[in-house]
Amino acid sequence: MKSKSKVVVVGGGVVGVSALYHLAKKGWSDVVLVERKELTSGSTWHAAGLLPLFNMSYSVGQLHKYAVNLYGSLEEETGKNVGFSRVSNIRLANNKDRMDEYFQYAGVAQTIGVDVKFLTPEQVKEIWPLCNTSDLVGAIQHPEDGYIQPADLTQALATGARNRGAEIYRNTTVVGIKQIKNGWVVETDKGSIECEHVISCSGNFARQTGKMVGIDIPVIPVEHQYIVTEPHPEIQKRKKEGLPEMGVLRDSDSRWYMREEAGGLILGPYEDGAPACYVNGPSKESEYELFQEDLDRLAPHIEGAIHRVPAFGEVGVKKVYNGAICYTPDGNPIVGPAWGLKNFWINEGHSFGITAAGGAGWQLAEWIVDGEPTIDMLGVEPRRYGDYCSKSYLIKKNEEAYSHVFINHFPDEERPAARPLRTAPCYDRMKNLGAVFGQKFGWERPNFFCN
Repeated sequence: MKSKSKVVVVGGGVVGVSALYHLAKKGWSDVVLVERKELTSGSTWHAAGLLPLFNMSYSVGQLHKYAVNLYGSLEEETGKNVGFSRVSNIRLANNKDRMDEYFQYAGVAQTIGVDVKFLTPEQVKEIWPLCNTSDLVGAIQHPEDGYIQPADLTQALATGARNRGAEIYRNTTVVGIKQIKNGWVVETDKGSIECEHVISCSGNFARQTGKMVGIDIPVIPVEHQYIVTEPHPEIQKRKKEGLPEMGVLRDSDSRWYMREEAGGLILGPYEDGAPACYVNGPSKESEYELFQEDLDRLAPHIEGAIHRVPAFGEVGVKKVYNGAICYTPDGNPIVGPAWGLKNFWINEGHSFGITAAGGAGWQLAEWIVDGEPTIDMLGVEPRRYGDYCSKSYLIKKNEEAYSHVFINHFPDEERPAARPLRTAPCYDRMKNLGAVFGQKFGWERPNFFCN
């Protein structure tokens, strides 16, 4: 193992390997990645592999757009098949408010150059013949969207990084990180590496990594379940006839995604009551870990799925996955320089890590090598949080962010969980005067008065 390197990346999921790949692609070949177990053995291995371009944040939207474009070229570059199925994505709407949200989103998409098409219920039926469209108002479609195999993607990025001189040390645990005059020393159970920069991409272990350098990274995972069914005769028949895959279907108002999988279906709901997990961090032995499934929690969404796609109720359940997905209080990742620490970089809190990994690695490499990012990264800025983010606050807000994935997102949205937190002495007086409060950096402040 090297004793010196320009950069040490901590964490070997798709997010960390992407950061390593992009640094090497920028010409920094003297870079290493340290992974405590095997590549993808954290949240990456159980991810459903979806690549949603839909995002209301300009910053995150740019990261997702870049990633989807990159993933389409990796096989040619590395010789590794990443299992990218560009089958498109359809988001359904069964009310006018939802369609209004889609029109608002279309403005964001146009600004960042993402192709979005509006569909009638009849057009949805043509693309997704198993879908019940009787109560739909319409839908939007991302033609370039689809899904990918997360483990294959990670290995392709690892190959691309190694081909450019980067090194990956698996089964190597970071036990300490210390700041020195000209950089950092990353201590592992197999020796120490002196470096100029450290990038924290440790996923479920983010808080432990942050603790090593004296910062509290506001990331706590939430349990996410998805159901894999047995094959359905109609889907198998379509495959035999050479018909195209029906693509990724999202029923926003019933709060789930669905796609084909091996002749059957995958259903992934975003339900109320999904609990935070790894609140004190995973165990040292944690690897390829899943939790006990809880189908009762998913029951309303399963019923909604059967209404929308009756075929879903005609097949048995093959497997239920229940694994940890990292979250932050607003659901957006934390990407950029750590506060108060020179050359320590955070790449954590990725609730859509497969999609965002490519773009986050790209922008960090631009930032580290050239001194600044090339897109507006304000939406994922680490300093948008502060010391008000206690553990109890994070549990409530991260669970809220998970349950809000599919809700209608209105402009200037304010979310209620864990509030009020910080209040000024005049808070009650302003409230009595009719103040409607918003939250900024934990503080309640009036957005307007309605009396």
